[in-house]
Amino acid sequence: MNKNSMCRAELMRKIMEYDFALYDLKLYLNTHPDDCESLAIYNNLRDMLNNLTNEYIHRFGPITSDQVTCDNYWTWISEPWPWEGAWE
Repeated sequence: MNKNSMCRAELMRKIMEYDFALYDLKLYLNTHPDDCESLAIYNNLRDMLNNLTNEYIHRFGPITSDQVTCDNYWTWISEPWPWEGAWE
């Protein structure tokens, strides 16, 4: 499926999957810092997560309050918060 055609729920699920994978890989790299292959995978996953997160923010608004970018309105309150499950 093309990421541009993902609905809100699909996009959030992908973000959560990549975030979990990165967290798990960070734990591994803490004990295996010289594993170049894992580090390359980490960098690739991080870039993919950043792209997905940026797309979500562009299409649906911020996921966290530090992602609010509007200068004249606090957009964090404009949509249901991510933990409210509105993306399901």
